[in-house]
Amino acid sequence: MKKKYIDNFYNTTIKLKEYEVFALTLPITLLHKDMFNKNEHFFKTTYDLLHSDISVLASLYFNKNALSPTELYDATLFSSGGMTKVLKKLEDRKLIEKIPSLNDKRSMLISLTNDGETLIKECMESLVESKEKLFNILTQKEKKDLQKILAKVIYSMI
Repeated sequence: MKKKYIDNFYNTTIKLKEYEVFALTLPITLLHKDMFNKNEHFFKTTYDLLHSDISVLASLYFNKNALSPTELYDATLFSSGGMTKVLKKLEDRKLIEKIPSLNDKRSMLISLTNDGETLIKECMESLVESKEKLFNILTQKEKKDLQKILAKVIYSMI
């Protein structure tokens, strides 16, 4: 989006009371779109992976233990069909492995392999660097306030 359209948005649209909420939603949408597109390009060119692949690896990494496919659906917001394809691709690349559940012998859990853990750590380090550049315009207090506000909104969706 070009600056002149953003200026127009802030100078006209959100001044109308009925459209005031767009002062919250449009910036979030633009941030998401920009970050998603840049991340997708980075993941594809650097690792030949999609955002969905990285999302599964990150969910496993940050949960610090094996998850069932159902838990991964919940953690990543995929459909079961989409998840099956992602898991197959990651397993073929030896980034994840299926292990038997200790609680249910009929069930399998998904776990990161050492290669998967190494790759997701590398991805996270690269992402941290690029995201810190994006948010460097904010003070530490503004960053903390934004974190609290976004967490409040996210939890209200549950």
